[in-house]
Amino acid sequence: MAKIAQWDINNECNLNCMHCRVSEKNDSEKLSLKEAKQLLSELWYNGTTMLNLSGGEPFLRKDIFEILDYTKKFEDIVITTNCTLLDEDKCKKLSTYPNVRLSISLDGLEETHDKFRRKKGAFNKVINTLPILEKYNIKYAIKYTLSNETSEDVLDLLRLVAEKGAKEFNIRRVIVAGNAKEEMLLSNEDYKKIIKDVIDECKKLNINFRTGDPLLIPVFSEIFGIDIKNDDLSKIYAGCQAGDEIIYIDYKGNVGACSYIPKFADNIKEKSLDDILENNKLFIDLRDYKNKLQGKCKKCDYKTICGGCRASAMLIKKSLFEEDPLCLI
Repeated sequence: MAKIAQWDINNECNLNCMHCRVSEKNDSEKLSLKEAKQLLSELWYNGTTMLNLSGGEPFLRKDIFEILDYTKKFEDIVITTNCTLLDEDKCKKLSTYPNVRLSISLDGLEETHDKFRRKKGAFNKVINTLPILEKYNIKYAIKYTLSNETSEDVLDLLRLVAEKGAKEFNIRRVIVAGNAKEEMLLSNEDYKKIIKDVIDECKKLNINFRTGDPLLIPVFSEIFGIDIKNDDLSKIYAGCQAGDEIIYIDYKGNVGACSYIPKFADNIKEKSLDDILENNKLFIDLRDYKNKLQGKCKKCDYKTICGGCRASAMLIKKSLFEEDPLCLI
């Protein structure tokens, strides 16, 4: 059972971001609406409660609202978007889906964001859309990719979006996949300092801090509600959950563990989702990955609550079970 699934509903985009994990955009093989509905049914019966619709840019898919019509039983639908294609009509339609919220990519103030997204005017389009989302009571989070190119703006951007009404700020260090290069990575010390500053500022602004980075748990365990000094860490389920609690389906229907792990199991056009998750070696291995860890991750006292990012291990060390080369400890 996978409680959380990310599905790229398309592979085309109106931007060409410096860090995008999708380096080649070709949308001709995306799942048809009929195939999409079959996938959604299988996810529902498999126990998925939270579904992230990503891309590409999801709002380029002309039948996105027909897809949303078929997701009404899911508890939580998150659409990851660059927010440049939303207008009043689309927002009004979105407001009719109470289980839908947005994850809006914003990576700095105007000059930084537009350069990072390689599109002049992208920043102002997002900022001008936020009041429309407020008007229609559409929930959203700001998703910030932290890199050498974007780090200087993070606190100013956080304060700006808080003024605009944002309630959640989701931040993560850039992952070296697709267009992203290793030189974009912040040093560990800079990363930790910025995260500390962002957490402190979020508290002042009364805005929720969120991150998908398991490496932050041992360093900033309080944000995950974990007491690493007093709790029995062996009984806490946390850290990287790729292939276990979380699965990924690309626009062609290939099933994998994480959108950043360049490795797939099977395709839902050829096998049922149940069969893939239960019997494919990728998922069998990842369900027990903390017992397969190598290097310093294997010996680490915090492996049960962290385990490192398996995507970083795969992309940089070329093995799912190697130590995370970006470890913060």
